[in-house]
Amino acid sequence: MRKHRWLIGVAVSLLIVILGFVIQVEYGAEDSERVIVDYTLNLYSAPECFDEAGFTNNISEMTYGDVEDGSEFLPESTCTAMEFQTSRGPLWFAWFM
Repeated sequence: MRKHRWLIGVAVSLLIVILGFVIQVEYGAEDSERVIVDYTLNLYSAPECFDEAGFTNNISEMTYGDVEDGSEFLPESTCTAMEFQTSRGPLWFAWFM
């Protein structure tokens, strides 16, 4: 039995790697990511898209989870929508993306 321990270890390792590519999960923006909110226009923007946003001076910062729960705010542009979209893919991609 001692001679075959390495074979069992290799088989279990391969099984874990294969399952990581087979199991499908949803991944995307976390609820703790910050967004910039314009209270006048009722829009939110990702920090990467803020320069093109055209917001008024009535802005503040919130988390993405707060914006999604309130649902009174809409994404400012397609850039913001693309930053916060969720995707479905293998478990390994979700862990390392």
